[in-house]
Amino acid sequence: MNKFKKTLFFSLASALFLSACGQVSSSEQNTGDSDNNGLAEKQEITASLPASITTIDTTYTTDKNTFTVIQHLYEGLFRLDENSQPVPGLAEKVDVSEDGRVYTFTLKEDAAWSNGDPVTAHDFVYAWTELVDPESAAPNAYLLDSVVNGYEARTGQLEPSELAVTALSDKEFQVELVNPLPSFLTLVSIVWLAPKNEAYVEDLGEEYATSDDTGLYSGPFTLSNWEQGGETWTLEKNEHYYAAEDVHLTKIDFTTIKEEQTGINLYQSGQLDLARISGQYVAQFKNDEGFVSNSDIANQFIDFNKEPGTPLANVHLRRAIAYAIDKENLVDVVLNDGAVALNGLIPNNLYQNPETNEDFRKYSGDYAVHNVEKAQEEWALAQEELGDSVELSLLVAEDTTSSRVGEYVQSQIQETLDGVTVTINKQPKNNVNQSRTDSNYEMSISGWIAGDSNLGYYFNLYESDSAYNYGSYANDDFDRLVKDAKTVLANDIDQQFENYKEAERILLEEDAAQVPLYQSASNFLVNPQVEGIEYHLYGDYFHFRSAYVTE
Repeated sequence: MNKFKKTLFFSLASALFLSACGQVSSSEQNTGDSDNNGLAEKQEITASLPASITTIDTTYTTDKNTFTVIQHLYEGLFRLDENSQPVPGLAEKVDVSEDGRVYTFTLKEDAAWSNGDPVTAHDFVYAWTELVDPESAAPNAYLLDSVVNGYEARTGQLEPSELAVTALSDKEFQVELVNPLPSFLTLVSIVWLAPKNEAYVEDLGEEYATSDDTGLYSGPFTLSNWEQGGETWTLEKNEHYYAAEDVHLTKIDFTTIKEEQTGINLYQSGQLDLARISGQYVAQFKNDEGFVSNSDIANQFIDFNKEPGTPLANVHLRRAIAYAIDKENLVDVVLNDGAVALNGLIPNNLYQNPETNEDFRKYSGDYAVHNVEKAQEEWALAQEELGDSVELSLLVAEDTTSSRVGEYVQSQIQETLDGVTVTINKQPKNNVNQSRTDSNYEMSISGWIAGDSNLGYYFNLYESDSAYNYGSYANDDFDRLVKDAKTVLANDIDQQFENYKEAERILLEEDAAQVPLYQSASNFLVNPQVEGIEYHLYGDYFHFRSAYVTE
């Protein structure tokens, strides 16, 4: 097959070369391997997350808490290493065509499911085809728009079977891209493109992935003691995993802890090995031996439901709210946890122009920066249509950080815009996600995590046909700029940057479709005896594949 000129076996150097974005973790935790003599006899730990798992079906995973868990249960063609670089997972190698559009993956001979059955190329064809099938209504189907016929399949213009993915044999899986995609190997390292065993899934039907014993796993761990909606669950070492000898932990007990003080108490009493903290607790514990801090490639923002006939359909009201929020005070005083103020859709350090090394956030600049005078001018214009006063509801999750941010936003709006009243609607995090999916909100505090370094996935939030466009934003110029940036300008990075910059301006200043707030940081208290935890830039908060307990 002489059209394939590059075979990638992935030494550290090649992985670094292919990655578009480097690690920005400030963690000082040891992520190296341990001398066997230093391992504790009992390799079991306890960990917490602020919300429970919403699903174990990779087709429908959207929130970061769930991603964190199922990244342990499933593995795809590639996986992320300790530096967030893509390295072979179930694939042994990949051949890339000279034009960068055709990837042929050869699977490991010992790649297996948790029941011992071999993982085959057909499992990837099945999973990827299901993802783009309109009948699946998969929120992440857009991820395969980069594959030939991917967009046409998910929009019903072609049959899902026409997606350009092929099982050349049981161990060879081929993908044809529309255009070269530098971040493609990072994309396939995230669990949403993991394989599915067709016979197993079809046999269980609607029962598939509804409990721990109706899942079949390809990753380093399996799931037990979980049912839909449950707040505790257990991960156990997958003895059929191809690299089981590299996995030290035999058991991880998870629990859902919404109040951070509860997690801190359990950590301090030795009942919890990993607890997430924020705000005042970061300052309190920053010198603790177990303190770990990472800068996230993720943003938090106010999203508006722009339903016609409602107050927030008024662009002047949305602009008034955007200018009313002092983001610097939010991150310095309210959060004080390593988060940084954000005045754009795209977070810092997501993607740099490979020719100039300029980060997109710096290139595009700042939008809707705090300005009380502009806020009040826009509110005066809004009042011409809406009257002297309006009442708005702000949807927030009930965890500590979300509650504080919601209360701060409420006070900023009410203190700056005389006549605007904001009522906070607190819900469990998973309920918030469902309310947003159902477009059952006026304003919400929302967030988005990077699946890889592709700028387009952030703009997808507001494309008119996006499954994530919960607030019904529509702007033909925005759609055109984003579509062209993803397709005809895929090989012209300078013009692509310019398109995305103009799309940001339209979204944030012209239409005020959202209000960027801050780029988050993740902070943890981790038992110093637990080493080797990986903190990835994409997908999960933490990963225990290489973790171990020392004596």
